[in-house]
Amino acid sequence: MIKVLLCLVLFSSICLSQEKDFISNDLHSPANIKLFADYLFCQKDYLRSSLEYQNYLKSFYNDTVEFKIALGYQIIGNYDIALDKFDSIKSKSEFYYASKFEFYKTEFLMNDFAELNNSIKDFKNKDFPYNKNLKQLVYASYLFSRNNLTDKSRLKLYFSGEALDEMNKFYSWKNDPPYKSPVLASIMSAIIPGSGKIYAGQLEDGITAFVVNGLFGYLAYSSFTHQHEFRGWLFSSLGAFFYAGNVYGSAASAQIYNAKISFDFIQSVKDFLESKNYFSPGYDFCK
Repeated sequence: MIKVLLCLVLFSSICLSQEKDFISNDLHSPANIKLFADYLFCQKDYLRSSLEYQNYLKSFYNDTVEFKIALGYQIIGNYDIALDKFDSIKSKSEFYYASKFEFYKTEFLMNDFAELNNSIKDFKNKDFPYNKNLKQLVYASYLFSRNNLTDKSRLKLYFSGEALDEMNKFYSWKNDPPYKSPVLASIMSAIIPGSGKIYAGQLEDGITAFVVNGLFGYLAYSSFTHQHEFRGWLFSSLGAFFYAGNVYGSAASAQIYNAKISFDFIQSVKDFLESKNYFSPGYDFCK
């Protein structure tokens, strides 16, 4: 009886061990690795999903997986790896053209606009299905160049509706930014203290400058009128100091205003491009 029980225990242990090995092997099977990577990708855990996909590729080649790895690295901002991954996708792949577009989009995201335009010049393919998307990206890249934009009539060939309105607005803003002149701000404050600051959008500082300069002027005049020479020269000196500071500060205020205009312009363009996903055709891998 004891021998029978020992045999049963031994048999159960062997079966349990084999079952654990089977479960462990099954969890690490290529199919389950891919399922887990798909889950991570759809949860937007792009780094871990890319690592799991690369484990899967050790067993099977899959161009969809290759593309998703590149896309994941692009999304998390690892642009150098993303460029290599997109560039490595073979011409026979169904994602070849999409990878080409995403390659150029990655260069755009790296702010490498000169390289983007050089790459596009070298790539001439009439059958490229994303030519319009690519043109939209190119015209958007011009907004970040140092050169003035001269012609926006061609925008309507590649943009429509709200996107066309936004691009027209950006092109007009780029060509004729609403900057304030530091020289004019200085001259205005030299004539009427504080007016240059008001012109540069600093109303409170402008009023304060006007009041302070006016006060010192009055105190100096009153002191000299009542023949208080020392106080007169003291208030005159202080008034001259604040007057000079007001003139200089007005020019600085105009420069600060212009810097804010430039920042707002760049931020508005980036917000617009992000809302359009940089004109990417879009890929739904998480249905």
